Amino acid sequence: MPKTTLPAVLILLFLLAPVHNKSGQAHQILLPPISNPAPDGQGLSPAYTGCGGTIAPLARDAYEQRVVELVNVARADEGLPPLKRSQPYGEAARYHAADLGQDNYFDHSTYDRKDAKLVYVCSAWDRIGAYTAGARAENTAAGYSTPEQVMAGWMGSAGHRGNILNPGSREIGVGYYSGSGDYHAYWVQDFGARSGEYPLIINREAGTTDQREVSLYIHGDWETMRLHNDDGAWTGWQPFLPELDWELPPTAGEHSVDAELRAGNLTVTSRDSITLLDSGKQFAPVLGNLPDSLSFTYSLPDQELIPASQEVTPLNVGNTDPLSWEADLNGDLFSASPSTGITPDPIQILPGDFSALSPGNYTGSLTITVTDPTDVDGSPHTIDLKLQVIDTPIQRLFVPGVIHFP
Repeated sequence: MPKTTLPAVLILLFLLAPVHNKSGQAHQILLPPISNPAPDGQGLSPAYTGCGGTIAPLARDAYEQRVVELVNVARADEGLPPLKRSQPYGEAARYHAADLGQDNYFDHSTYDRKDAKLVYVCSAWDRIGAYTAGARAENTAAGYSTPEQVMAGWMGSAGHRGNILNPGSREIGVGYYSGSGDYHAYWVQDFGARSGEYPLIINREAGTTDQREVSLYIHGDWETMRLHNDDGAWTGWQPFLPELDWELPPTAGEHSVDAELRAGNLTVTSRDSITLLDSGKQFAPVLGNLPDSLSFTYSLPDQELIPASQEVTPLNVGNTDPLSWEADLNGDLFSASPSTGITPDPIQILPGDFSALSPGNYTGSLTITVTDPTDVDGSPHTIDLKLQVIDTPIQRLFVPGVIHFP
């Protein structure tokens, strides 16, 4: 029977810090019989030597990403926070998966094959340390064909399940390799919690979403936080929440969310990214950024209009396409300029000949309609206009300012 048709449940190892034996390992091994195994060292082309540090090529990113997502589903079922997919842990896991297949062995420790013999190089902790610090656990498997199969195998084993559901972990790296070795396919998970790293995680570390509304999880215990999308403006400082809802920008593609977190004198930043897919309607053009009403006040004794003018800026809040619009006034009291434009052109609005008016309230309206393209959501939009003429002086109130030093 060819090696590529071996049963899915083949071989599992788990390693949990800080439990060690003399070789620095704590693991369980199940080795089923292999039909037509490769002769020791035959037909193999070992690419890596030494104790890690090499960046192995990405064999199948979708497989590794899917394992991360399934891990976070399992953790959610137990009420545990999600793990962040980490580049350093991923590089450590991917190197080991490739080395297992190329040197045709199965262990947490790293070996090199020399003269058809395996030679011990270093422990798992030394190997992971070549990429990052703070490793907590490692799961390894071989022979499984899909992420779903290998996750079912790990979750069916108490030791591997315990690593996946460890509440002390914050990050995960996944490595996948196929193409050589007796078991053909090799999988590695590395778990950790690096000092000073407090991940922000979008949608439990999903790779893509077709909805602008996403969920955020932020690790750590903080006092205040602020966030922004991509290179946009920060929100105001607000009390820290580990879980919150968030809205991505209205454009398809990759978006990043940044958080700045504070507790006492400590400030850290964290970022995660997700790809927003275009599902059709959500990225259709939408006319927006327009108020429902605008008000002016004119004092006859002061002969002063407050405010002197007002400005509105029609925007396309659905996508980034420009919208051609026209503005139509109802009533003769107010003026608006220009009467046509393309987003984001602003419109200046002010009352007309108001100095001769008697005290009272005067109204009008401005309707903004998108002319190209047609049938745009939010179009037409009508703004109610109001002028209040008073026969008393305008009273001004002054409020002391407050300056906050970060």
